[in-house]
Amino acid sequence: MKKLVYIFFVFVALSAAVGCGRSVDRRLVLADTLMWVNPDSSLAILNTINRDSLQGDENYAYYALLLTQAQFRCNIPLTSDTLISKAVDYYSDNHNREYYTRALLYKGGAYEDMGDPVAAIKWYKQAEDNADTTDYRNLAQINIRLGDLYYHNYASNNLDLEKFKTALYYYEKLNDKRMVMISLIDVANVYRATDSKEAKNLYSRAELLAKEINDSNNLYRIFISHAVLCLNDSIPLEEGKYFSNRAWEIAGGFKENCDYYILSDIYARLGNLDSAEYYLKHPVANENTAYDNVVRYKCMMDIELAKNNLSEYNRLNKLYEHLVDSLEHNKEKYALSKFESEFDNERIASKDKKVSSLNKTIYYLIASFLALALVVTIFFIVYHRKVRGHQHRIVEELRDEGFDKYEELRNNLLDFDNHFSKTMNEKLKSFEEIMAGAYSPQQDSKSNEVVHKIAPIKDSDTKFWEGLYAYINIKHDGAMDKIANDYPQLSASDLNFIKLMCCGFSDAAIAVCRNYRHIDSVKDASRK
Repeated sequence: MKKLVYIFFVFVALSAAVGCGRSVDRRLVLADTLMWVNPDSSLAILNTINRDSLQGDENYAYYALLLTQAQFRCNIPLTSDTLISKAVDYYSDNHNREYYTRALLYKGGAYEDMGDPVAAIKWYKQAEDNADTTDYRNLAQINIRLGDLYYHNYASNNLDLEKFKTALYYYEKLNDKRMVMISLIDVANVYRATDSKEAKNLYSRAELLAKEINDSNNLYRIFISHAVLCLNDSIPLEEGKYFSNRAWEIAGGFKENCDYYILSDIYARLGNLDSAEYYLKHPVANENTAYDNVVRYKCMMDIELAKNNLSEYNRLNKLYEHLVDSLEHNKEKYALSKFESEFDNERIASKDKKVSSLNKTIYYLIASFLALALVVTIFFIVYHRKVRGHQHRIVEELRDEGFDKYEELRNNLLDFDNHFSKTMNEKLKSFEEIMAGAYSPQQDSKSNEVVHKIAPIKDSDTKFWEGLYAYINIKHDGAMDKIANDYPQLSASDLNFIKLMCCGFSDAAIAVCRNYRHIDSVKDASRK
């Protein structure tokens, strides 16, 4: 089954390598793919790579990042930051935000391993500041590293609890059961000193996850931590002995000196001094850590208290208090808390400065835009008014010109009307006298023949009739147009007859113009 899983990840890695292009070494892509599921295999792959075989700065920086990360994940202490600095320098200008965040994170890890917690915090905080808000994996790692650093250095202000809770949040977002379990243990360890009930609930949750993913190493850690919890007065000591024994059964013995001292302390408080002294004298390592010594002195104090040996108890208590006060990490606890606070304040101040600068830039841009808009608006208003004034003058000029031409035309029409009327009236008067005499019964036939020799106005004389049509329209407000439109059945001859009537021709004149043989024909035509 493990081989199938391994082959699957190799396949995924090779597929990813194809997608990454030819410039990225496939061995590095494979190592990166295995980093979280199997860091030992990832480290093994990286150790087979000859650095001289890597082509280009990109591959070397990637190699430096992965090797540092693999060593850190395999709990191999980092003794220098030289290698990871290559990755930090390269990715700082490479615009690869995720890799740059990882490089900053593991440079902090290098300084933590080298015993410089202040420098470690500096790089962890830079990594946190650089990380994308959706980069849950790196954000979780940053917070769990900060939490561990604060926890083991006894930093104040509950910074460890805050960081562990933040890491737990991100791992839950990733649905990473193993890291959720580890984060639950970390949070429970902090609560152990202040809230036994909450710590117990968290250990129980972590135990269920450890059994689900079959993680015996962390199950051992949970049982030991739960046993330490039972040293509090609110938890039965029998429960502590139970969890210590469960841890012993899983591992076939205890893994660290402090684990023996914890069980020894439990037996001392239960009054079983033989077992207490047995486990006190059987540590697994030759040297104790600072934490081991703290637990050892506490255990020895409880043994002497159970023996009712108060003088020895008081002597050990003084040594215990002196040890706690003299621990090197206690000198740094305030500095660590203060450093992160100062870093955050500087970061906030820097961001505020950037925001202030940005706000000023935006203010100037808005002010410039408004000024430009005002100038453009004024320009368009002036231009519009100028154009409107010009248009108004043109209209006035055209109107004045049109009025002058209208008056001139009107005067010309009046002159034409007067002249035409006068001329026609004079001529028609002469014709009427002649024609009236011609149609008189007393006239002789000679006069009649003379009258009828006057040439009539023919219908085909379009020039005359069109001129007369226009004259009547002008003089009588379009009378001919109205008659023609209202009575389309009228012929051209009928309309010509009407024109003569509109001009005021007498019956005799109309008879001559229309070539009627008798004046009564005019009356007959008018009745039609």
